[in-house]
Amino acid sequence: MMKKAIKKLLAALLAVAMLCAMAIPAFAGTEGDITTWHSFSAFQIFKGDVEGNDIKDFKISNVTWGSNIADNPAAFLDQLKADSTLGTQFHFIDATDANTAQKVLEVISKWDDSDANSIAFARFVCHYLYPDANAKPKPAVEGGGGSDHIHFDEAGYYLVVDTTPFNPGDIDHAYNSFLLMVTHANWNVPITPKAEKPSVKKEVFDNFDNQDGTSTGVFGSSADHAINEKFQFKLTATLPASTDHAYDYYDTYAVCFKDTLSEGITYDGPDSVVIKSNNNTYNITDTLKYTINTDNLETQNYFEVNIPDVKTCAEGLDLNDGATITVTYTAHLNEKAYVNIESGSTDNKNSVQLKYSNNPRPGDYWGTTPKSEVYVFTYQLNNTKYHDEDKPGNELGGAGFRLYSNKDCTEEQEIKLKKNITDGTYSPYFGVDAGDEMFSDEHGQFNVKGLDAGTYYLKETNPPADYSACANKEIVISATHDVNHVSLSGNLSTTIINKKDGGITLPSTGGIGTTIFYVVGGGLMVAAIVLLVTKKRMENK
Repeated sequence: MMKKAIKKLLAALLAVAMLCAMAIPAFAGTEGDITTWHSFSAFQIFKGDVEGNDIKDFKISNVTWGSNIADNPAAFLDQLKADSTLGTQFHFIDATDANTAQKVLEVISKWDDSDANSIAFARFVCHYLYPDANAKPKPAVEGGGGSDHIHFDEAGYYLVVDTTPFNPGDIDHAYNSFLLMVTHANWNVPITPKAEKPSVKKEVFDNFDNQDGTSTGVFGSSADHAINEKFQFKLTATLPASTDHAYDYYDTYAVCFKDTLSEGITYDGPDSVVIKSNNNTYNITDTLKYTINTDNLETQNYFEVNIPDVKTCAEGLDLNDGATITVTYTAHLNEKAYVNIESGSTDNKNSVQLKYSNNPRPGDYWGTTPKSEVYVFTYQLNNTKYHDEDKPGNELGGAGFRLYSNKDCTEEQEIKLKKNITDGTYSPYFGVDAGDEMFSDEHGQFNVKGLDAGTYYLKETNPPADYSACANKEIVISATHDVNHVSLSGNLSTTIINKKDGGITLPSTGGIGTTIFYVVGGGLMVAAIVLLVTKKRMENK
């Protein structure tokens, strides 16, 4: 009967253990040839005589406690009976019974269709051997670390644990999930593990103006925005699916987004943060399920969004099916932002790293992904005011201007600006107060720092005394950016010329000025023709 029960047990544990092949699941992308550097420890739970050459034909007899339990089987049984998940199934076993190992296996042999129970038992055994992160139990067998197999001298039932000694600060590594396996005596078990880990991606929202006057936008690796204009960043953590139920081996599975901003980018605060999962299927709205830590924001320019347990952060979310966790928040460029006046790169960088649970053993184990970076561009418009003509010595100060987004320069479409005390430039302002009127300085200059790409219109609203206001000037800033490079075109440097009162300043293209000349010229031609006809008639008389 016992042989039959154990054969049933082995079949039940096939999905969890992958017994003969020892395929060990873990977390996102591969780590290369993992067998060349991962190390493993095997702990013997039961031992006995194993017969058969295939999992379907395995038989075991003469079952006793293995070397890692035999020193104190009563303590093992007491803790098993107290386990909140499995304990009730073992209450009938008396610790004084000489056949406790056999009776524990008889219970396990009933788990035909329950991977959950098998995984729960593996978790229990691991917790028993590793009560805390400092525990260093002595394994029955060690392997890996350059070898492609583990050699078992003695037949039995083992818990195999990834014990690779990662160094602090190691990037993009994860421990494999522990597993239960049965092996023959004097048997080399091949190691074919895979290491999968989460990945993280950072994106920034960029607006596009359409010909019909509407705006659209997308998230990407770069964007351009005006200083003080709010825009969104998006952080996406991707947790790969696991057919081996790898996430179930974790008591909790944590992720932490570490977001670092440049000096030129300001985080708009926790009220702007929105956390979602699986494309809005499971929204994470309970603030008890996550924390936002800004303690290092002022000194080291980063903040953290921490989800202590993704497994329970949203009702119905099963990480084994795969999951995406997205964090969006708003920020803006500030007065320290790097401003492009020509094509090139920018210092307005924003990056994220994902910290994640990387070891199913008890303890606080963290892995870290490589950084994902995005860049935000903004531009400067340099203006110079002259009288009569644009030559040195003709610079004209004291002329007042305002900037608009429509050709008619209506008040509703004014780009409100505020003067920067530090350098005298003007930057976009999105508050409720009225913006500042720009005035050219003694060098005729008035520069606008921190504009988005687009079409603008400069209107002289307050010409100097004795001068006429110039015609409205169209300004186009055209930008093509990708990651950390932008190609600029348009008129980022402009000259504006004033004439004395009574003079006429022509717009650069078309407009009423040329129309007047057409009208006047046409009138003179008509007058000349009339005079010529009149003269000929008088001569004919």
